[in-house]
Amino acid sequence: TFLELCIMTDKATLKPYIETLVEGKDLTSEETEDAFGKILAGADEVQVGSLLMLLRAKGETYQEIAGMVVAMNKACKSVNIPGTKLLDIVGTGGDGADTINISTASTVLAAACGCTVAKAGNRSVSSACGSADVLESLGVVANLSPSQVEECVEKCGIAFMFAPVNHPSMRFVAPVRKRLGVRSCFNILGPMTNAAGAQHAVIGVFDGDLAPLMAKALKEVGRVDHAVVIHGVGLDEISPLGPATILEIKNVAPPGEPKVYEEKTFSFDPLDVGIPRCVVEDLKGGGPEQNAEEFRKVLLGGDHTDAKRDSIVLNAGVGCYVYGMTDSIADGVSLARKTLETGKATELLQTWVEVSNDIAKK
Repeated sequence: TFLELCIMTDKATLKPYIETLVEGKDLTSEETEDAFGKILAGADEVQVGSLLMLLRAKGETYQEIAGMVVAMNKACKSVNIPGTKLLDIVGTGGDGADTINISTASTVLAAACGCTVAKAGNRSVSSACGSADVLESLGVVANLSPSQVEECVEKCGIAFMFAPVNHPSMRFVAPVRKRLGVRSCFNILGPMTNAAGAQHAVIGVFDGDLAPLMAKALKEVGRVDHAVVIHGVGLDEISPLGPATILEIKNVAPPGEPKVYEEKTFSFDPLDVGIPRCVVEDLKGGGPEQNAEEFRKVLLGGDHTDAKRDSIVLNAGVGCYVYGMTDSIADGVSLARKTLETGKATELLQTWVEVSNDIAKK
């Protein structure tokens, strides 16, 4: 009835939160969680746009970001892989550099090194070729259901989780984001809302100011065990372009106890592990077909190298460190380089293509 519709509409309203923000006040984590729960259930688009822009203008707090992450996790169609350590290497995007798919290729190399990978990603939003685009060009089935992802991880140690499958509620937000046309908090939520709850994460950010905000929010949510937030030179990841600032959070509490995080910030220079400088043109990619060709090339066995291979080795090396395969990033980079040279990454990519297609055909 009309009355029921009015009551429902009133329950879904964001007005109280908009009023708080208009007054220049912050929302609590719980208020933000409630507001974003309503947004992800299809709240009024004008109110959604207003709330997002008021948060952006004020500057989001880590408590607000944490509330958003919890709301997205609750609305998510999750992937359940209990008792398994999982790694994701992912970036916020937005660097405008149109490089090859460094994070995605790095996850294949990290998996070849022995990490179990649950990679979250999407089609291109701000770049020429997103992770889903390049994987499809390579022959990987990118849009597996949660149960199919679980099977894929079990069979080959790596799987891709396609954002529209795992976060279907984002369909309510997509038109608002598109029509606003400016950055909002949703740009940074993707890397923090891994549908499999990956406890080990390498997160790249293009804007260095976001690193402490995201690290504090990750600690507040408390799902990760060991993560690094990386701000590189001109890219949303570590690369041979120059030194990277790394913000590391690590849970030091015994298993089963409430998480206690140690946090440290440090600089890491690829020169220190024998990787020479490059310029951004050395890392350029293109559309899905070109990036798929580059993807295959960077994973080939052999001791030859270039800036693209060095970038993959760096990111996979950080992944191996965060996963616990090595005690330092330098050792992680060394493990990644040795593994790359054996050709194991190429073999794993081929296995992933075959396994994902077999699963999809069932």
